[in-house]
Amino acid sequence: METPTISLITDCLVPMITAAAGCLAGKRKRRNDFLKNMQESIDILSMENKRLIEDLTTVNREVVALHRENGELKYSVDQLCKENAQLKTEVQDLRKQLTQAPA
Repeated sequence: METPTISLITDCLVPMITAAAGCLAGKRKRRNDFLKNMQESIDILSMENKRLIEDLTTVNREVVALHRENGELKYSVDQLCKENAQLKTEVQDLRKQLTQAPA
């Protein structure tokens, strides 16, 4: 009577227990692989984000420098316009003097 019981255990129960253990182990491995892939994606995104922040910071510095340069150029243009107006007035005065001077 022991032989059929042992035969039943070895023929039915052992494969079911082995299948259940394999299924649980495979599930854990798939989950770990999924988490590993997700972590790699997060790492890649973090590096890309860091690079973009560095690029943005660089561009921001360039914008500030260009704003400063633009302000300086506007000031220079204003000064040149004032000087030009003064020179025009001076030219007009000199032309009046030339036309009024006896020949």
